[in-house]
Amino acid sequence: MFRSNRLSFPRLLSGRVLVPVLLSAFVLAVPVTGQEGPAGPAADPDVPYGEASSYLIGRQLLQEGMVAEALRYLHPAYRSRPDVPAIALDFQDALSRQGYLGDAVDVMDKLVVAFPDSQAYRLRRSELLVQMGEFPRALADLRYLRTTGDPSLEVVAAEAALLARTGATAQALDVLRDGLHLFPDASAEIYLEMSRILQQNQQADAIPPLMEEALARVPDDPRLWLIRIRAEAALGRHENALEAAAAADRRFGLDGSVTGDEASPPVPGSGAALPEENFLVELADFYAQRGQVSRAQGILENLAEGEGLALGPSLWLGRMLLGTGQSAAADSVLQAIVTRWPESGRGWFLRGRWEDNAGNYSAALDAYTRAVEAAPGDPEARLALVRMLLLEAGEPGNADVTDPQETKERIRTHALAATSLVADEDHAGQMVLGYAFRTVGDLERAAWRFELAGENPEFRLNAFIQASLCLDELGRPEKARGFLDTLHREDPENPEIANSLGYFLAEKNQDLELAEDLVKSALAVEPNNGAYLDSLGWVYFRLGRLDDALDYLIRAVNVLPDDPVILEHLAVVLRDLGQTEEARDMFRRALAVGGDAVRLQEMLDGLPPAAGREPRSP
Repeated sequence: MFRSNRLSFPRLLSGRVLVPVLLSAFVLAVPVTGQEGPAGPAADPDVPYGEASSYLIGRQLLQEGMVAEALRYLHPAYRSRPDVPAIALDFQDALSRQGYLGDAVDVMDKLVVAFPDSQAYRLRRSELLVQMGEFPRALADLRYLRTTGDPSLEVVAAEAALLARTGATAQALDVLRDGLHLFPDASAEIYLEMSRILQQNQQADAIPPLMEEALARVPDDPRLWLIRIRAEAALGRHENALEAAAAADRRFGLDGSVTGDEASPPVPGSGAALPEENFLVELADFYAQRGQVSRAQGILENLAEGEGLALGPSLWLGRMLLGTGQSAAADSVLQAIVTRWPESGRGWFLRGRWEDNAGNYSAALDAYTRAVEAAPGDPEARLALVRMLLLEAGEPGNADVTDPQETKERIRTHALAATSLVADEDHAGQMVLGYAFRTVGDLERAAWRFELAGENPEFRLNAFIQASLCLDELGRPEKARGFLDTLHREDPENPEIANSLGYFLAEKNQDLELAEDLVKSALAVEPNNGAYLDSLGWVYFRLGRLDDALDYLIRAVNVLPDDPVILEHLAVVLRDLGQTEEARDMFRRALAVGGDAVRLQEMLDGLPPAAGREPRSP
């Protein structure tokens, strides 16, 4: 059965040469079993017992997707009884799945010769020929099926699709026009396929007149109206697109001009549904998706001034106005939305966005709170509320924060609720959750969220540094260092990473020579960076080089005079140098600007009393 210039059976089992699959998606595969065809041996009793068993095993393996194993059993069954269609069809199916398309065609050749009137066998052979790139032979089969006997719509569509792929657009359209006469009930589907072929072959300018013809034949199919509208818009014929959209709205009663039985229903059974709002809104959406926001906005604004917009397009308009920086117009639209639809979570979310952009954080917080109350399952609204609460909690002396602990509890509540809403792949959202959990002291969850966020290169640096800090506070220094080592390995020239790792080592009093090299490399890039100067000063303190430490820490304080950590470091060095009063002043400054009150007070209490003062009683 195998031709000498193809594959022998041993070759078939040990290796393969795959042929690229070129079949158009419009060509439908014919089932390999139970196909339409002439009567013939369809049951196993016609097969000798040994071959029948082999066939049954092979068929079962094929159904389970074990194609290579199935071939070992189907081949001997076919070799013994090539005249049994069921065996032949399963065998060619297995061959084609393994890439042996030529051998599969050989099997179908024999079936076509044996049953020349079978449409299914010729259609299957044409499909295989297309996959092999043998378009002329495939077209011959399809043309034969279309011009003789009783062709199906599937055959017409397959021939047209193949002609279109070979560049014969006019011939493809002619074949489909034959289909219009043969299958008038499928006119809408045929016109849709004609428009697809024109689009694929860069003949989009021919689509509007084709759709006019189609709508004259099938005026109540919304799909044809949408294609006409979008084609006009894509070609820059914007007035034509608007006129077509308005005409479609009138026909289907979507403009309010006709009601009830006067409106035309969609073609029954076509599966074509009317737009959710109307055709003009669909046109606006089409423009928005193509980046033509001003055109989309113009359509929606005109509708809003006329009969008014429903909630969905009103939200689109508000989002567009926000996105294009038209603050006053956005304010008006969004206020109208929350007034008319106070239950709309998205409306309140966009209202919050407007207040947020305007710097009205208290009003933004209120709007985001309303958004979450109205739409508790909206992850975007929930994250916006968490972010705003973090902003509120992070403002020292914020008069609006009457109870900081209550604010933290709100952060915790909404962050926990967001964990089931925010996808792992939403890396920006994971960063917000990481900061939220760190703020409320849930370092375990914070570290995990930062690790998820770090999968995105955009957030990796900050996320891994934050994860390292959380793990260090949890008492897992080795894992904390692992994140910093990973960052340094991936980007050894990055000064922020080098400084972070160097400072971490200094804090742990480990690998101090490496720490010195790391921080020096960071300072070589940014010699006046206060954080880097502090890190090197702290490394020198750990090395016992107090004079060098003092020098760098003074320089760091000059750059960042209100950083409590740097002030504390300088105070410690001054204390160890015996400059007690200067150390006392620095500890007090660190305390005044928000340093760790407990630790700083303990250090202050541990200093010897100033001359002439009694020590403070414990």
